Amino acid sequence: MEIEAPRSLELDDATATLILQLQSGDLEELLGVNKGKGRDGEVSDADLAVATYQQELQTRNTILADRCMGRSLTRAVISDAALLNESFAEEHAAARDRALAQSLAGINAPSAALEQSTAAYDLDDGFLARLAALYKSGWENEGDVLEDTVRSDSPVAAESSAWAASRQNPATTSYRHCTACDLTKPLFDVCQTPCGHFFCQECIQTLFELSATDETLFPPRCCREKIPLQSVKIYLSSAVVKNFEEKSIEFETSDRTYCSRPACSSFIAGANISGEQAMCRECGTQTCTICKNNAHDGDCPEDLAIQQVLETARENGWQRCYNCH
Repeated sequence: MEIEAPRSLELDDATATLILQLQSGDLEELLGVNKGKGRDGEVSDADLAVATYQQELQTRNTILADRCMGRSLTRAVISDAALLNESFAEEHAAARDRALAQSLAGINAPSAALEQSTAAYDLDDGFLARLAALYKSGWENEGDVLEDTVRSDSPVAAESSAWAASRQNPATTSYRHCTACDLTKPLFDVCQTPCGHFFCQECIQTLFELSATDETLFPPRCCREKIPLQSVKIYLSSAVVKNFEEKSIEFETSDRTYCSRPACSSFIAGANISGEQAMCRECGTQTCTICKNNAHDGDCPEDLAIQQVLETARENGWQRCYNCH
């Protein structure tokens, strides 16, 4: 669902820079006027006001510099989208080949970790439009509404004309309707799932948090279609991404081993398992991967295959080697 929004004027970077320079000049004059006034060790209201003004200007300068950097990155991504996609595809293919080689060599390579570490961002028109809306179309502040389209004379639109010309139905607004909360949000604040529905940042983050807590909700889906982490990663906090990646490895492991220490009970990933011994990276406890109890020497009583071999050995009078057992 697309919502038309009224236009708002945006202060260009050059004008904003000039204003901040003039304000900085005013600040220097104020600092010069107040210099030497007042008693030592006392801070007057005027001094406090000047200090607050100086801090505000520093903050504004930082915001402006960050915005200029963000727009520069946006223009670079949009203009080089085809090259970036090609590079990502090559890296993804190389990672897949490495995973195949590892599987042939008997090295464990979890599919979830592979997908999360190598899957490339798809720099399609929707992703590029979100970048343009976020870094070029203005900022939502104190009730102001974002500019609803990227102007045709803007640097973003000019540099993206090559790929934009091939689109039949380009997006005309920068607002979308969230399927979950039923609210209208700016384009850069919503992501699109494989089934075509839109989720705002808060709702998609809640969905991934719940799926990492409740295994029945894993993997996160919409219309029964899986939502890849890479396609929504930029809308999630680093803590949510880290937790989801760890839980993905746990939930996709068929024969799981948890720490045998009841007070810990942390999941032990395959990287910390050697043979039948699993070491908990949280508390260092050794756990047997077969009986799931504390690690022990010798054969595990619950290893049915070993017990069958030992029974056959007893029936046939076989004995173990005293050196290697």
